[in-house]
Amino acid sequence: MRDKILQLCKRLNKFTLDEIVTISELEPKNLKNILDELIAENKIIEENGQYLYVKKVRINQEHRIFQYYDARIIDILIRAFCSDIPSYKAAQISGLENRTTEKIYTIFRAAIYTEQKRELDIYYKQSPQIARHRKFFDKETYMYIYNRQVFISKKLLKSKADKTLNQKDKAEFTKIYCYLTRNLTHNKNAYNLEYKIAETIWRRNKEFQELYEQLIQLVNG
Repeated sequence: MRDKILQLCKRLNKFTLDEIVTISELEPKNLKNILDELIAENKIIEENGQYLYVKKVRINQEHRIFQYYDARIIDILIRAFCSDIPSYKAAQISGLENRTTEKIYTIFRAAIYTEQKRELDIYYKQSPQIARHRKFFDKETYMYIYNRQVFISKKLLKSKADKTLNQKDKAEFTKIYCYLTRNLTHNKNAYNLEYKIAETIWRRNKEFQELYEQLIQLVNG
């Protein structure tokens, strides 16, 4: 029964005791005991009356820092990042040092940038276009737009087959560029600028759950 409850927690992802009691058809007391065991094993967490399933983050060479913290802490940081909570506040929530949460936040941003760059390389190879040169904090960046999405590159992509943007893409780029300038006003964003731009684009028009699911996949690699 315990394994079935764990699978149910995984499927629900986020739930209250009343919700899972209704679905499981177990007595509340018995179910609460099972949930308490799962909390003790860091399989789920409880916050303000809601239970959250802790998704495991695989450890690889690039993210070796994660092996020093249990899955519950990493999940808290992923949720904090997706909720746009600053790293210093995430440190207070998780009990880690600020420099540690900053390092982990940088890993998240690097993963977002790497995935967007991978997509950009595919689009660019199929249909090269002239980069849009834009400056943020006196640093020149190289931006491209495909399928109504803007991409950022640390290096200029250039080929003899580069084409200019059509009027529709120009208008869409202008709209997204204005969004970026509104959301990247603080000079703290000058550090790891391309990562911050990629993150800001990634967040656009997404709700928490979509961000959370995507970041879990990116961190897992």
